[in-house]
Order: sequence, then C-alpha cells, then structure tokens
Amino acid sequence: MREGKLIKTKLLRRPKIVPDYFSDNILDIDFARLSELGIKHIIIDLDLTLKKKLQWHVDPRDKKYINDAVKKYSFKSISIATNNMLRIGRYAEALEANVFQPFWVKWKLVRKPSKGYFDKILKQLKAKPRECVIIGDKLKSDVYGGNSAGMLTILVKAKGGDYWYDRVLFTRMREHRVLSKYFKKSSR
Repeated sequence: MREGKLIKTKLLRRPKIVPDYFSDNILDIDFARLSELGIKHIIIDLDLTLKKKLQWHVDPRDKKYINDAVKKYSFKSISIATNNMLRIGRYAEALEANVFQPFWVKWKLVRKPSKGYFDKILKQLKAKPRECVIIGDKLKSDVYGGNSAGMLTILVKAKGGDYWYDRVLFTRMREHRVLSKYFKKSSR
C-alpha cells in the first residue's frame, strides 16, 4: 500500500470554510497520519470526490486503497455522505460503507452542510466529532459542514469536470477566491 500525503493548513485562526488539510485526490491521503491523529471513522463525499460525474462505479484503485487503509489502520467505519438523493447502493457496497443522504424533518430537507445532517452521522456512528474525518471536494458542503460539526476536514481536487450547476454558479472560482483571501492574510 502506497503512503499518501496531506498538506496541513497553517492558519492559526482558521475560519470554518478552510479545511484542516488539502490533498490532490483520495490516493494521496495519508491514512497512517489520520490514524495517528485518532481518527476512527472515514466519511467521504460521493460526487466528484469518490466518483466522476456520470461514472457508475468506484474506481478500482480508489476502492483498493480505501479498503486496504481501513483494514491496515483498523478504522471503525467508512461512510459515504452525499447530497445526492438517488440510489447509491453500488458505491456503498464497493466499500462496505454506510450511506448518509438528505432526509426530511417535517417540511424541511436536511442536507450538507446543515448541523442536523452531521449530527445524524455522529449519532448513527456513535462517534465523537474529533474521531471523524470528512473528505470532500467542496468548501461549503463538505469542509464548512465538517468543521462546524467539529470533524477533521480534507479538501481534495474534484474528480473530472464539474456538474452544470457548479459551472453556472461559478463554484470553483468562488472557492478559489475564498481560499486565496485567507492564505493572503496568513502570509502577512
């Protein structure tokens, strides 16, 4: 199993929109380091983190890397957290993962990055926030939601091209602007 790498955020007073770590992709994540940090539960975003758009399976290399890490470092669980409301069983089966999707509370849809969504994950996993890491490609839904819940966060580059709505909303450009703003501040 190859050893991954993580780039630590060096901000002392880090806002919740800034991740704890950066990584190019799933295959570059240093699961040994996460284990040393006391992480017991791995939570991975689905769309553009674990799979490209219109991809109907988990990449075999990602599957092997994640499953090997879970066994080698004795993580208690692997979970997929997504705002996708479609059936995603084939992705969960490949990783033997729990699945967390949006849910309704009365007339309100609860999804990432809401506190209720992450509270449900913690409750079902019977985990403390600092025992969990969320790995995702979006600042708002994955990083902000995870940081707000007290989890460790890793931002990875999106797999493949963005969905049409991310292009229309200039999601990546806005995220780049947000990160640039905070890293300019920290270098002063």
